[in-house]
Amino acid sequence: MIIPEYLENGDTIGITACSCGVSKKIDKFMKTLNNLKDNGFEVVETCNVRTDGLVSSDDVTRARELEELFLDEKVKMVAVARGGDFLFDMLDKVDFSILANNPKWFAGSSDPTSLLYILTTVYDVATIYSPCNMTGLDESPLHESYSTYLKILKGNLTKQYKYDKCERESFSDDLSKDNEWVNINGDVRQEGILIGGCIDVLKDLIGTKFDKTNEFIEKYKEEGFIWYFDVFSMSSIELYNTLLQFKYAGWFKYAKAILIGKVCIQNNFVDVGYEELIKKALLDIPIIYKFDVGHVKPSFTMINGMKARVISCNQECSLEYID
Repeated sequence: MIIPEYLENGDTIGITACSCGVSKKIDKFMKTLNNLKDNGFEVVETCNVRTDGLVSSDDVTRARELEELFLDEKVKMVAVARGGDFLFDMLDKVDFSILANNPKWFAGSSDPTSLLYILTTVYDVATIYSPCNMTGLDESPLHESYSTYLKILKGNLTKQYKYDKCERESFSDDLSKDNEWVNINGDVRQEGILIGGCIDVLKDLIGTKFDKTNEFIEKYKEEGFIWYFDVFSMSSIELYNTLLQFKYAGWFKYAKAILIGKVCIQNNFVDVGYEELIKKALLDIPIIYKFDVGHVKPSFTMINGMKARVISCNQECSLEYID
C-alpha cells in the first residue's frame, strides 16, 4: 500500500469539483479557505470549483481538472469541493494511472467515494474519507473532528475517541444529542485494513470494471479488513439488501468488523428498524452501528488502505491507526 507524504506547513492543497460546485455555499467555502490558510496551508482551485447547478462541469472537464492537480508538483494534496449525485458518470473519463503514478493524499466524502475507493482498491494508494468537504471547514473555532482531520493530514495519527455529542437532526449543526455506539454482535476489539465510504455510492460499483474488491481483499487477506459505511438515505430494507449484496459478492470474506454510521435521512417504508436488519444480514461479524462516520456530525477521519484498531466496549470506544 502506498501511503502518500503527509503535509507540512506551507504545502498546497488543490481543490476541484468532481461533483457539485460551491456557488450556493460560497460564504462557507471562503471561510474554509481562511481556516486552511490559518492552519498553514496554501490553496489552489480548478476552474469548476465556484460553479452552480447539479454538477460543476461536464464529465471530461471534471476528469481533466482532477488529473491536472495530480500532475501539478506544487500540489501536495487533492480535495473534492463538495458531494452531490453525478460523479459516477466521470469514472470512465479519468486516467487513473495519472493519479496512481503521482500519489498524494486524495480526500473527500459522500459522492467522491467511488474515486477514493477505486484508487485504493485497484491502485494501492491510501485515500482519506474526510469528516467534511471543502465547504465544511468554515467553523470558528473548528470542532475537534475537523482539527483532528488537519492534524492527521500533517502526519499526527492521533487516536480518535467516540464523541460525547452528535447532531440532533441531520444538517442542523446542533451537536446536543447524546452520542452512542451500538455493538450489534457484542463488544468489538479488532484490527485490520480500513476500507469503505458512502454505501449509497459503493453499491453502484459492484459488477463494473472498476470493482476489483475481491482481488484487493485477497492481496491483503492476512491483515483482514475493517469495513466502514456512511449511510446517506437508504431505508432499512435497502441497507439490508445492500449488505447482503456485498456479502454475496464476497466483499466481507475477510471482514474483522463492520462500522456503520448513523443514517442521515431515514426512509423506512416498513416497521422494521435498521439495527434489527443489520443484525439479520450479518450475524457472524462484529458490528458497530451509529459509529462516528458520515454525514451526521461529528465524524472521524477514515484512511482507506491503512491498518487500524477499533475498540467498542464499556471501557473504551476508539479508532487508532497502526503504522
